[in-house]
Amino acid sequence: MYLSYVRAILIGVAFCTAEATLAETSTPPASTVQEVEARELFPLAPGESTFEVVDGDGEGRQVVMEVRSADGEGRWEVRFGDYNILHLSEHLDGSVLITGLDVLTEGQAVLYEPPVVLLPNKIVPDRTWSASGRATVINRETQEVVHKGEYQHRVMPITRERYTTPAGDYEGFLVPIEQTIDLEAQAVIRLWLDLGFFPGRGLVKRSMKFVVDKPMWFGSTTRRTAELVR
Repeated sequence: MYLSYVRAILIGVAFCTAEATLAETSTPPASTVQEVEARELFPLAPGESTFEVVDGDGEGRQVVMEVRSADGEGRWEVRFGDYNILHLSEHLDGSVLITGLDVLTEGQAVLYEPPVVLLPNKIVPDRTWSASGRATVINRETQEVVHKGEYQHRVMPITRERYTTPAGDYEGFLVPIEQTIDLEAQAVIRLWLDLGFFPGRGLVKRSMKFVVDKPMWFGSTTRRTAELVR
């Protein structure tokens, strides 16, 4: 269950900006941009887009993302096939937060308290931020608590990068994320996630690595890279 739980978290975070791939943009190269607003880097709007796993687990597979408004008040749902639904909240200042995640394959949901900041309102090269709080896993049908734990979330210095994908070449921003979830001594999850964004287009590439450590049990490591197709 722990491994599926982590996969769902990672997939949900990694693809949460896919709807932005439907819009064209005339944004100048990232090398000339000193800062960019989260709304431009991650323009939340209803739509679908497709990514292909180009390396690691699931190589060659294409995954469709669907983004829809949850209640019309700055809340969004990002569905990744029949795997998970990521719940996002957009603040009035433009920052984007992760409030929860439905793990459809396990019939469970993950709640973050406080919500995790995915992107602040302004993205500036070399900027970092961190957060910590509680992660609660519940049964989606009964709403009963299954597991509880502590999360530590950190974003490393943001840099400018050039990306080559099946959908085209992009010069954008790299947002590297590290996250640790300690499920009360039952398992420790460590995630490393690199998100590649292009202003006005959204997510164009991501690379991840996650490690599951269990006391007295063999751990596991998974790597995966996915690129925008359309």
